[in-house]
Amino acid sequence: MTTTYLIDELLVLHGPVTLPEIPGYGPQSPSNALILANPLPAPKAGHVWHLVNGKPKQIEDRRGTVYRLPNGTPESYWRLGPLPADLTTLTRPSDSHIWTNGAWSLDLTQLHAGKVAEVNTACTTGITGGFASSALGTTHRYGSALDDQLNLTGLILSGADSLCSCRDEQGVKAYRPHTATQLRQVGDDFTAFKLVWLHHANSLKQQLDQALANTDRVALEAISWTVPA
Repeated sequence: MTTTYLIDELLVLHGPVTLPEIPGYGPQSPSNALILANPLPAPKAGHVWHLVNGKPKQIEDRRGTVYRLPNGTPESYWRLGPLPADLTTLTRPSDSHIWTNGAWSLDLTQLHAGKVAEVNTACTTGITGGFASSALGTTHRYGSALDDQLNLTGLILSGADSLCSCRDEQGVKAYRPHTATQLRQVGDDFTAFKLVWLHHANSLKQQLDQALANTDRVALEAISWTVPA
């Protein structure tokens, strides 16, 4: 009994298949059919049966998503055969991994740099995310984006009483009257708030530096940003 396979545009064999019979004519073979005396064994992992010079042959099949070296950028690949040397099927685990000896390896220098960048970003986000001051007698929140900092500095340097934007305990934002002394207090409260965050970030970065110096991967991975108390 024969076995039938269908051949696609890349000459990859699919099957075996059972062809329908047409009454009065029997089984009909399409032009892309290959009839063999015996069924083919299952191909090896990562391989397909491919028609080469009219005969089935196993060939590597890495079609699908692959990753461009050295950065691990994903792309689609639709050719048969071994991958080129600058492509891999292995996903890059993180930006801290580099391609060495046919595999992704964790680079402690890259890991350290990424962790430091995370700390710097988190610290900046916290500092510019607003702060509290009781200069008006009750707690109000003040903006601390860069423009807010410049505006507050300008008001303090003017030495005059002025309106200053802030939110009360109900979250209502308004320009409220401040004396020059109250504005200086708001500035002092921001400076103290900012120093807490900078000191915390510096402490974490010193820990990261020490872990890198000790080539301590576990310690590097364990250090992460936390909001200062």
